[in-house]
Amino acid sequence: MVEKQPDDEAKSALQCYLLSQPLQSLSLRHYFLLNVFDLQPFELRPAAISTIDNAFESFFNRYSLLCKLAANKSREVETITHWHLVEIITLLKRRDSTRGDVVVTVMQDLVVAHSQSLARTLVDLAAGVWLMLSISKYPGDISYDEPIDWNDNEILGTDHNISQQEGLISKTLSHQYNSTDLVKLPQSFTAAHLEQIGGIKVIWTSNLADHLLLKDDDTKLMLFHHVSILYLHKQSPTSLLPKVLVDETIRSVSLLIPPVLGTPNPWFQQQRKKYLLIDAQAGVCDRLNSSERRIEKFTYWRDRIVLLKRTFDEKEPGNLEQLWWDDRRKTQWFTFWVAVLVFVVTVFFGVVQSVAGVVQAWASVRSLKARD
Repeated sequence: MVEKQPDDEAKSALQCYLLSQPLQSLSLRHYFLLNVFDLQPFELRPAAISTIDNAFESFFNRYSLLCKLAANKSREVETITHWHLVEIITLLKRRDSTRGDVVVTVMQDLVVAHSQSLARTLVDLAAGVWLMLSISKYPGDISYDEPIDWNDNEILGTDHNISQQEGLISKTLSHQYNSTDLVKLPQSFTAAHLEQIGGIKVIWTSNLADHLLLKDDDTKLMLFHHVSILYLHKQSPTSLLPKVLVDETIRSVSLLIPPVLGTPNPWFQQQRKKYLLIDAQAGVCDRLNSSERRIEKFTYWRDRIVLLKRTFDEKEPGNLEQLWWDDRRKTQWFTFWVAVLVFVVTVFFGVVQSVAGVVQAWASVRSLKARD
């Protein structure tokens, strides 16, 4: 009898586990990712990826949530297995296939049973899980994510060797930019300072299309955090995400969350305590040097970075705590706090002198009464 190999067991498990059953086993998670990204086992832990989150906890929490939300849209989703989704992702990797083409193919599956609505839901779910995009709006979704419209006659990626048609990815995440403003991106331009000085709250997002987007009258910043998955896209030979986009997104995360000696900075550590589902890898990207922080190094995210920098520069501290953190103009910051220190010291010694004078007068009066 032939002994069953671990990969065979993992595949059998994925063929049995329904989408309503979260993947908890580390071996199943790794096998799922190996097939989604077409990687070899050793590529799942490249040197660039920290072992801090080798279970890809943040990704699989999002995956589980999307499966539940998809079931709200179509109850038949609960009859689909994780391996079905892997097979649909394989279909999506064909660059010349439109959404409609993939839907028609998925409808041939006996489990789908020619249900067009179920097939559409599954295709959108598979694309969203794989590419980290919010392809469809699901009932019960309370996130800030803005869903992307994907038409039936539209392909996902763009391959000019096959077609001149622009795909959903290049239309949504364009490398074309409008801003010609060569803003400076100093070391003080960080997510921590955006919150502490500018009062711009960071909202962590799993939707790559919302990365660096300002919302709610420029009071909230959407920040994509699934850096571990970006590294897998970078390694994957079949990813439809442009490698330049993936690399630039990782650098933009490092720009706003610079590590300290290879470890997450204190602000990010506090964020991880508050929001446990943040990808830990987002806090340990390679730190950018001064050349890498130049705005010319960014194309896909340039417009959003420029707008964010302008918004940050226009923000003025509204209280003493924000004044303390606001060291953007170091000379003014130093002069202000020296003046505050001098004022406090002067008031302190003034109060001390006044108290000493009162005590001395009281002692003199008491001494005169004692003589009488």
